[in-house]
Amino acid sequence: MSPATFSRGAPVNRKKLLWASLYLFLVLLPAGVGTWAARTAGLERRPWLDEWASGLGMIGFALVVLSFFLLGRFKPLSGLLGSDLLMQTHQLFARTAVVLLLLHPFFYTLWRAPPGPVQASPAQALRIGGGSWGLATGLLALGCLLVLVAFAVWRQRSDTAYERWRLMHSALALAVLGLGLHHTLVSGGYAQFGSVAAVWWVLAGLALLSWLWIYAVRPVWQAAHPYRVETLERCADRIWLLEVAPRSPADASFRAGQFAWIRLGHRWPHRDNPFSISNAPGAGGKLQFLIKEAGDMTRGLATHAVGDIAYVDGPHGRFEIPAEATGVVLHAGGIGVAPFASLLADAVARKDHRPFRLIYADKHVRQMVDVVALSGADALRDFQLLPMVEQADAEWKGLTGRLDAAGLTKALAHPAVAPVAESACHLVCGPEPMMDAVETALVARGVPPERILSEHFKYDFSGRSPLAGRMRRNWLALSAASLLCMLLALAW
Repeated sequence: MSPATFSRGAPVNRKKLLWASLYLFLVLLPAGVGTWAARTAGLERRPWLDEWASGLGMIGFALVVLSFFLLGRFKPLSGLLGSDLLMQTHQLFARTAVVLLLLHPFFYTLWRAPPGPVQASPAQALRIGGGSWGLATGLLALGCLLVLVAFAVWRQRSDTAYERWRLMHSALALAVLGLGLHHTLVSGGYAQFGSVAAVWWVLAGLALLSWLWIYAVRPVWQAAHPYRVETLERCADRIWLLEVAPRSPADASFRAGQFAWIRLGHRWPHRDNPFSISNAPGAGGKLQFLIKEAGDMTRGLATHAVGDIAYVDGPHGRFEIPAEATGVVLHAGGIGVAPFASLLADAVARKDHRPFRLIYADKHVRQMVDVVALSGADALRDFQLLPMVEQADAEWKGLTGRLDAAGLTKALAHPAVAPVAESACHLVCGPEPMMDAVETALVARGVPPERILSEHFKYDFSGRSPLAGRMRRNWLALSAASLLCMLLALAW
């Protein structure tokens, strides 16, 4: 399972507005410093299209550099904003960067200049300084970026192994950073100002440090603080229960609903996978995971055994029940029940008296985990489980069907759920089509978006729910705001 933990439907608050403003400021910082330096030096203005072309290039490369910080692997950011928001920003603004960087060379006015007695070279026509090296590194950086984004977008539709893709994605990102920085410093007109060059060096240096943190520093720390596999057993068809314990309990603390990146036996950092933690925080720092056989690592779980070494990077994310919720309805599809097991176990430990309802859907009952036994949810004062399967046998007494708009209507009309659902907070986790359908149906029923919290497995651009649409509108608005600010700076 590959979770992400920003609550898409959470209301915009001051912290998120502050971070959005900071992000926009950093995107515009190189271009803003360049414009200020040129105006302060009293330089003659270039043609407007040349300025616009430079601005597109600077904003585009700034988006590339900032994407290194949006991987959901930095606890202060993921704990505040959630990994889903960070990864969605990473994914969406990569598209913005590609568009701006593809467009920026074609606005230069020398493309339209009449031919002179000596034909201009391609580098001169693009107004690229630094000789052929400036042109070469710029084109190479753009090519690497196109390949990187294309493979990221279409990976789910291909047979590319996850670990191989992680390695390639990481290598291409470093190539884009290095080649793009060289092109910017030697070919960018504004980068010839010392203040602008310093901004680029600082931003690129911090991006490199963030890469080293994930792929060098953290793996070294994990090797010095390994976990040990204490439980590894099948708990349903193709579902495993993995429990690991740290060498020192002080090494592990987490909040219910968070997730961690784990590796079993391997030291290579690109071979870790994210899984939701399925137990409640407690003494000893043990972590439990419900893992479905679906990918490179998960298909090999049977080859591991109790006593094996595990490396853990976490906890990360933020997927929690709001304190102000008067009731809670959990919508789980398949292995999406994992974070709910943690939240229910934590509610038991805290003696939470609010009503809890778990709508748990899967293809057939053999794949369903006994989440009540795992979490101890039957100790809650007001708890009801509503299982739903697509393939039911004659002895099945629960709901039948998929957890889509029709299935949700049946579940919410159930006598155990109906009195709670109208005013409850709804948490959603499962396959993307199921989550899309549930989010859309809940909004259509009049549930306010701030009471719909989602944990998404994939960072897919194809989400069709109103909450996914709002995320894309925010992306477009912030992209447009950056271009508008650039226009204002050019007019200054």
